[in-house]
Amino acid sequence: MTDTSILVWARVYGPSFPMERGISLRSPYVLAFLALLFPLFGVSPLAAQSARAKEVGQHIKCMCKGCDMTAGGCAHPGGAFSGPCDSAKTELRQIDDLLAQGKTEQQIIDAFVAQYGTIAYVEPPKHGFGLVAWIMPFVALAFGMAFVVVVVRSWKNKPAPALADGITIPKGAELDQFRARARKETDL
Repeated sequence: MTDTSILVWARVYGPSFPMERGISLRSPYVLAFLALLFPLFGVSPLAAQSARAKEVGQHIKCMCKGCDMTAGGCAHPGGAFSGPCDSAKTELRQIDDLLAQGKTEQQIIDAFVAQYGTIAYVEPPKHGFGLVAWIMPFVALAFGMAFVVVVVRSWKNKPAPALADGITIPKGAELDQFRARARKETDL
């Protein structure tokens, strides 16, 4: 059912039902109640686009420049309105029309890229210059790991700091003597 089909349904079937207690099926309150009730039963009166159009729309960016989502998944969060924006609805109608013409998913994406430019891509293509976006994270990871290895090796191979003149660090048995003397002096 589309959003206008509820109104048509109410106009056609509304007058044939007897009015009980002054409630008319043409009432905006009844229509609003039905519009809220239908999604609970899995029927959306506002769903004018096919599931296939929404599936293809997941690969095309919503052009409203307000939500930065896909056309098939636009929820336009925030404000008083939450749902697909007008731009996404228009794009999904275009996708439905192109699907009805027998176009493939790639042909539809190419048509949107021809219409809007490369901004229509949700993810960059895996060929040409778009391939750089797919390869760069791995290159950056490799350079980062190499940098960490070089820094850790330089810290490991760094010589001990030089001490002031005449100071020596005791080792072995001499160090054990100093520890025993410190224990004895600190015990009361």
